[in-house]
Formats: sequence, structure tokens, C-alpha cells
Amino acid sequence: MIQPMSKYIYKSEYDYEIPEELIAKFPTKNRVDSKLLSYSGKEFNIDSFQMISKFFQNDDLIVFNETKVFKARLLLVKESGGKAEIFINKIRNKFEALCLTKGLNLKKKKQSLKAENFPLKINILNNKDGLAHIKFDQNIDKLCETIGHVPIPPYLNRIDTKNDTERYQTVFANHKFTESAAAPTASLHFDEDLYNSINKKFKTCKINLAVGLGTFKPLSEEPITELSTLHDEDFFISHESAQLINYQIQNSKRIIAIGTTTLRALEAAWCEKQRMVKTGKSTTNIFIKEGYGFNVVNSLVTNFHLPQSSLLMLVSAFSGKELILSAYKYAIEKKLRFFSYGDAMIIER
Repeated sequence: MIQPMSKYIYKSEYDYEIPEELIAKFPTKNRVDSKLLSYSGKEFNIDSFQMISKFFQNDDLIVFNETKVFKARLLLVKESGGKAEIFINKIRNKFEALCLTKGLNLKKKKQSLKAENFPLKINILNNKDGLAHIKFDQNIDKLCETIGHVPIPPYLNRIDTKNDTERYQTVFANHKFTESAAAPTASLHFDEDLYNSINKKFKTCKINLAVGLGTFKPLSEEPITELSTLHDEDFFISHESAQLINYQIQNSKRIIAIGTTTLRALEAAWCEKQRMVKTGKSTTNIFIKEGYGFNVVNSLVTNFHLPQSSLLMLVSAFSGKELILSAYKYAIEKKLRFFSYGDAMIIER
């Protein structure tokens, strides 16, 4: 439920300075080596992420996003010899996808490209809202698997490595949902042992939200209103997961979302009329910001987000802007690691 906003919001109101050395360019040696920031008794505390379960209660439900990342980044060479890049944001069918491009002349409809002597022909069908609708001459899934690169975030300013193939993927990723162009990064902190131990001790379930590149897309300079939306993302909640989630809601028990992608799917699935989460497939462009009334999630495990981003607005709406910006300041002072491969925090509504 969205409450009326008292004023326009500008992204500049959600800004902070981050030292370059605190941006995590590579993952930690082990997934659980990361840190976890929490807030209790008007104090911030830092634990090892391995201690996450101490923040969970016996009757909590912990919800994970089981989406799997595909190798969405194609590094190519044009007929002229110049470099080009196609970043597949959303696959429409076997041969067509919505893509971000770099180095391509989008006015030239038919083009021949190659990657490591692998030939590729494309047909640019249209270009709208910064995304090119491209038809490829071969199966996109097979193409990505053959020549694709792991879509690590652009701000890392590096090429992916063999280590990224494993580490920019959750240990519980489901191959049935190989749809994401970015990882649900709060879940990257769980190794097999930690994930299995939480499943034994607590109630858990999984949903799927296909993470799009809109995660990294900068917000415009325009004022943000209560009608502002984000990019479309597809999600799916099974009947079994919806039953568990709705039981928690109906009995006033806590739901803990592992990551903002999980939270977005759960809140987007809320049906105000029936006072429950709907099951099945759906699409959301929900923009959670100041004035949003949360209905499903009580606690959130999340990484530290980019300045002036929609995700920083989301966590600020969840726990309060003042608290979040104070937490980020504390994290910087304590030299925690930021963004996708960085440390995490747990916050309450």
C-alpha cells in the first residue's frame, strides 16, 4: 500500500561519499567471511555473517530468491574491427531479447559480429527506453553459454574471472529459473553449510524474481513522485511458498527477506483486498520509496547500496532514512566493504 507522499523526492537526497578502496572489487575468500552490520539498543554492531542465525527467532520464516544468473554479457568485435558489447537484460523468446549495447550503431539494423572467431548476426528490431530489441541468428541460451561472460556489475571496472562464475551465483540457485542479468547479492554470503543449517533450524521457503539490469540503471534527475515506477521484473511464488508466507501474515509472525529482490517480489505479490500474498507468475515495476506502507516483510538482510539509487531509497523507506544513512556512515568508518561483493546488514521495519 502506498501512502501519499508529502513532497517530491530527488535522488540527490540519498547521497553519500564512498572511498574507492571500500568498493569490494572481488569476493571474500569464503562466502561467510563477510561482515554483518546490525542495530540494537541505539548502537551499531558488527558480527561475522556466519552469526546471522542469532538474529532469527524460532517461528520466523526466512525467504530466499532462488533465481539463477545467466552469462548475459557478450563481448564482441564489429566488421570494422572495433569493439562492441551486448548486455542481455531480458530474453523474450529463443532468438529475441531486450539488451543494453555499447559500441553499436543502433541505426544499422542488420550487423555481423564475432567473439573469439565465433560468428554472430543480429537484427535490431527497435530501440526504446534505452533498451535495444535484438533478434539473434541463433538460440540465445546456447549463445550465452558458449561466449557469454558473467554479468558482474559495471562499477567493478574489470572483466569477469573464473572465480566469478562460481561466486556471482548463490549456492541454492535453481537452473529452472536461469533468468537473471544480475545476482541477488545478499544471498551470496551463504555457503552450503550455513544455508543447510538455517534450513534445519528455521522455517524457510524460496521465491523467484528475475533480476534485471535496472538494478544498476541510474535514476533520472527528475523529481520522484508517488506515481514513479521502476523497470519491469518477472517473479514467481509457488503455492507452497505462498501458503507459508500467508500463514506468517495471518498469525502475526515475522517474515525475513534475504535481499531486496525477495522483498520486492513479496510486497508486489500482496493483495490488499484479500490481505494475502498471491501465488503464481507476475510482473512488477514497484518503486518502494518514502511513503510506502509495507505489508509482508518484517526484517531484511541486504548489502550496502549505491549512492542515489532506488535500492538505497528502498532500505530507507524500510527502516528510516536517518537510521540508514547513519548506518552507512558507521560502516564507512569501520571500513566495511560495499556493494555486490561487499558486506551485509540486517534491518527491521
